[in-house]
Amino acid sequence: MPAPRWFFRFLYDRESAAWERRRDEPEQRALVERIADRLANVVAPPGPVADLGCGPGAHALALARRGYDIVGVDGSPRMVEVAKARAARDQVAAAFDTQDVGARLGFADASLGGVLAILVVQHLPRPAAFVAEIRRCLRPGGHLLITAPARARITSSNLYWRLRATCYQAAPGVVRFYDSDSLRRLVEEQGLTVVESDAEPGRVSVLARA
Repeated sequence: MPAPRWFFRFLYDRESAAWERRRDEPEQRALVERIADRLANVVAPPGPVADLGCGPGAHALALARRGYDIVGVDGSPRMVEVAKARAARDQVAAAFDTQDVGARLGFADASLGGVLAILVVQHLPRPAAFVAEIRRCLRPGGHLLITAPARARITSSNLYWRLRATCYQAAPGVVRFYDSDSLRRLVEEQGLTVVESDAEPGRVSVLARA
């Protein structure tokens, strides 16, 4: 049974400062740039692009610097505050909004050229409905880049990852784990065409086209 939504909102509000610091680590900055490049290879600017579950805004800011019209959305008000502050500090034109990404998304039908969903689907009680909403919002030929946690390598000093590793055995559904096949099926069953999928330690990803 999935954890209540307030649990993850509380957790991410609590962890916002740590996530902001982590995104500034060289390894994390390099990962953010690779993810932004991967979407930029298939979506021409200005997009527009939505970053769902944007956290402190690193991916959205990386895309904004590349000339994309980007909106970052997150269910944690504190994460959104951090993202807005970073955008203002760096003088980057990126918009951010607090919104439950597990509900109907605040974008018109066929209005987006691209969507990022980085390590967010694992929290949602209805992952298929989430991907279906993304499909609704993508224009024909638009692309989704989605990542999810893999079961391997689940230990970390970060509070979120410690809780994820601890709680999953006691309460399956607090966080879902995926592999390349299950994430691919989730995306394909909502009418998207998988362009590529891959796995790296701790996460799997799928790039798909509407």
